[in-house]
Amino acid sequence: MFKFTLALASITFTLQGTVCRHFAVAYTSLAAGVTEDKGGPDAIEFIGFHGGNSNDAAVWENQGSISNHANGSIPVLGDAVLGFGIYVTDDPQVALTFAKQSIQVNNGTTPKDNTNKVFVPENTGLIGDSTDSTVQAKFEDARTKYINIVRPDADASSTVRVALIDQEVKTGQMVIPFPITQQFNATCFTYDGNTLPAGIHNGFPAFAFNSHKIRSHWKITPENEYAAQQAVQVGKCA
Repeated sequence: MFKFTLALASITFTLQGTVCRHFAVAYTSLAAGVTEDKGGPDAIEFIGFHGGNSNDAAVWENQGSISNHANGSIPVLGDAVLGFGIYVTDDPQVALTFAKQSIQVNNGTTPKDNTNKVFVPENTGLIGDSTDSTVQAKFEDARTKYINIVRPDADASSTVRVALIDQEVKTGQMVIPFPITQQFNATCFTYDGNTLPAGIHNGFPAFAFNSHKIRSHWKITPENEYAAQQAVQVGKCA
């Protein structure tokens, strides 16, 4: 039996390229992150933190891009509140929490212009999941309809979804759908919940998905509560 250790990953993508060539995954007791670099067409840009385990770190480091895999830290049924994919947050402390949850689940077992992004509005019935696969499907169907309304030019299945985790603190979360995870890379490192390693982005609050700077820079389609109401009315998942 293999015992996973906590691992965080700082997720990056190329500014102009289709597949990110820069890669590093953080082995840790906890999480990962990376310094943004905007020099040249193959430059990388920091997009947030992912909390996982040492198995994720080893696989991602070996293959050179992030993806789903057996025994990885993907959301389990009931946790995919924005849909299935790789979840990223702007706050390393939040990533650390998810890393710890990943260990509990798995322990003892073997964006830029070329990426569509939407901010999913809170308290509209679009953010949520269920252990009931029928209810889960209704949530995803409503999110798909919402994306089709606000971004009719985009493929909902490959559209990055962004939302707040804490409505008071304003920390955010983002899910990278599995069809496009190959465009993203991870830098993994050990993190004890205190000081981040040298060269790693500090993250929230200086870096926040909800900030005007990130919303504008990443061209995230803003929340549309009317569209959300229309989508949920059809899906009846609220």
